[in-house]
Amino acid sequence: MNSQSRYFCTFSCFLFILVFIQIPETNAQTELSGFVRNYNAVQTVPDHNILVGRNRIRLDLNRPLSSGQVSISGELQNLYSQGLDSLQYRLREAYVNLYFNKSDLRIGRQIISWGRTDGAFITDVLSPVDLSEFLTQDFPDIRSGIDAISYIRYWGSDYLQLVVNPVFNPNITPEPGSRWFPRTFFGGNVPLQFNDFDPQPTIKNIQIGSRLALRSNLNYDLDLGLLYWHYPNPSYAKNFITNSQGEGILQLTESATQSIVLLYSGTVQLTRRLLFKSEASYYTNRSFDYLTDELRSINYSNPTPAEQARLAQIFNNNTDGFLKERPWLIGMAGLEYDLQGWTVGAQFIDEFIINHDEQILQEEHYAYATLLLQHSFLRNKLDFRGFGRYNISGQDFWLNPELTYSGIDNFEASLGTQLFGGAETDQFYGHLSFDNYSQNSFAYLQVTAYF
Repeated sequence: MNSQSRYFCTFSCFLFILVFIQIPETNAQTELSGFVRNYNAVQTVPDHNILVGRNRIRLDLNRPLSSGQVSISGELQNLYSQGLDSLQYRLREAYVNLYFNKSDLRIGRQIISWGRTDGAFITDVLSPVDLSEFLTQDFPDIRSGIDAISYIRYWGSDYLQLVVNPVFNPNITPEPGSRWFPRTFFGGNVPLQFNDFDPQPTIKNIQIGSRLALRSNLNYDLDLGLLYWHYPNPSYAKNFITNSQGEGILQLTESATQSIVLLYSGTVQLTRRLLFKSEASYYTNRSFDYLTDELRSINYSNPTPAEQARLAQIFNNNTDGFLKERPWLIGMAGLEYDLQGWTVGAQFIDEFIINHDEQILQEEHYAYATLLLQHSFLRNKLDFRGFGRYNISGQDFWLNPELTYSGIDNFEASLGTQLFGGAETDQFYGHLSFDNYSQNSFAYLQVTAYF
């Protein structure tokens, strides 16, 4: 958490404690809910080690006002697989809702979700996600709130939403050295030095978003959006230095590119059982990694003294961190079908770099497909969910079958696996490959008690 977020968190807690205390006559209306959750993940191969052991307590407070509502959501997490005394608090949301005749105003830390795509983020880029432990957390748990003002104006079922965010918060990525840190294109043997990105609250970094949502027709939904926003995943400016022992070190410095983003998202009910989904985002600028032919010819795992000297010279003369900005388009088209109680969803996603050149490590077209299967048994007490993603370009996959039992009041238990694998990639592969995590495939058990 950066300094600005800490200040906002402290201020928000102080503000909302005052709100809850200063109006005692409405104390009986305050709603308290949440859950206690235990999660354990064990490697499936090779040694069946415990990857994650976690306790999570979430507390949600909601208090109605005369024309609005105050809400606070916070979590206390104990990651006992790292240490019994490992405790971390996170303020998920803390906002005030004000309701008017034909509009709503929300001020404070809030989660904003716009997307329709399974297994990817296309229009759902406003609220950051915590990927530090990759997929060892439920998707709702990895979302974080942004400090924002959100205004919605309604026209019947249609509405226009405006969002202003003063400080950009990137997605949280795994730490270098973590088993979940993406392998860099220099290979896994090069020592890393990691420099965090700490955006400041300046006029330049203010993010603005808008979405027109058309909901009045029962046969289709349509969203059109315009953002001045950062791409949520950080890019890494690169530098290569040599320490006093003559060892080469790759310096990675997080950076983010702000651009205009055009958004589209929609669903069309083709038949009573068949639904068509589509979604797309166009960025006027996004940063991509590149390397020259000379840099690709060097053995980074064990460079000779002459190669180290040449590397130092090349990187010293570089001014862009070996990042190129290009327009970028990502789109999804998919179908969802109700087949005798089974929900079957298939989606195809393609990422396209406009004005691509051969030095860029990411491919011009990067395509992948997802499949989702859902069904309920035992009078909706037992739910099966199976999800898979196959990266066509990299020939790698991610599979997540899960069974959830909820036949006891306020109790839920889930058993599943996260499986990764695929074709091996070379050291200059510019995309995330699930094959890099094949040794991290795991089975998990999650038990939740709600109150």
